[in-house]
Amino acid sequence: MSLSSISFDNISEAHLSEQVSAGVPEGVLVDYKRDMYGRADADVKEFLKDVSSFANSSGGHLAIGIDEVGGVPSAISALSGDPDQDLQRLESLVRDGLEPRISGLRMKAISISGGGGYVLLLRIPKSWNPPHRVSARNTNRIYGRNSAGAYEFSVEELRVLFTSSATALDRVRLFRAQRLAKIDAGEAIAPLVKNNGRLVLHLLPASSFGIENNIDLAKANTLQELLKPMGTMGYSPRINFDGFSTLSHGANNKCVSYTQVFRTGAIEAVKVRVTGDPTDGAVWIPTLAFDRWIFQQLPNYFAALQQLEVPPPIVLMVTLQGVRGARLGVEPRPIDDPPQIDRDVLELPEAVIEQYGAEESYQRASRPVFDALWNTGGYSRSKHFDQTGKWTLSKY
Repeated sequence: MSLSSISFDNISEAHLSEQVSAGVPEGVLVDYKRDMYGRADADVKEFLKDVSSFANSSGGHLAIGIDEVGGVPSAISALSGDPDQDLQRLESLVRDGLEPRISGLRMKAISISGGGGYVLLLRIPKSWNPPHRVSARNTNRIYGRNSAGAYEFSVEELRVLFTSSATALDRVRLFRAQRLAKIDAGEAIAPLVKNNGRLVLHLLPASSFGIENNIDLAKANTLQELLKPMGTMGYSPRINFDGFSTLSHGANNKCVSYTQVFRTGAIEAVKVRVTGDPTDGAVWIPTLAFDRWIFQQLPNYFAALQQLEVPPPIVLMVTLQGVRGARLGVEPRPIDDPPQIDRDVLELPEAVIEQYGAEESYQRASRPVFDALWNTGGYSRSKHFDQTGKWTLSKY
């Protein structure tokens, strides 16, 4: 069984032994090292070359503590020492020795029974932002990987890499545009109640634009509580052609909110009734409720993606549809008449979540999204965040 098909947290000594007994050879997706990388310049450069070559190609696994003969694993040769110190050193080398930083890289020590010791295993994702350059120890080299191992890219290969990197965000934006067009045309995941605007949230992992990145739909079903729709209590889960969804229905069995997890790991969450009923002749977007609709579910969505083994980075996109003429509802309401939103579709700027983390880290990363919404009301930034970027709900 390929290591890539196993949840990283679940990879054990038994899986490593299976790699050895099956004679799974080194190649594009796996590399074995018997000894820990040393501290000399040559050893540091070798480690960074190996890691970056995976990220710049198809991703894969680097196993340290497995002997090989001619590229074929022959035995587990467990490392001795302090695994935590080894992991900290390798993490530091990757953080400081590669440009740009690789998102979603994971490392762990796997204990070996019998004589003791451990194997260090690294899972390096295919990068969404290549190429990654080895910059440590006065180096300036870019590596790729093929069946023979790591090698230095040619000029022509670098041209292709730079082009693919430049178009990565374009593909994300195209996905958003296509989905918004479908929703606006009445072709959402379910028929929607048509009133008072729509909130559309997209979480688009870079990996969702590759191949063979399908999530486990049965597992998604077990995570349905994390994937429930925004701003609702009850919901109905179902597996559908596109992946897995949870839906909340209103009058005439039409949907008022849903969450769709696509097979690729992309998430689309839609909620209607974003603006309140007209008061004093005006239509308002309640800013506090708007924040809560998103932040009450955002950490849950990320937790679900993490358990579904969807690697970061993940692009967060928030869009408002049907809001032309609405005003920003702020309490206490300013004396001056607040401006109206001058467009029907408000595409707020995207935010990139580089790695899974705590709830506050998602708040800080997404703050520019909320600041842009408040800009429509004449404010320089959202007043629901403190100076550190934490969402506070403080009175003002």
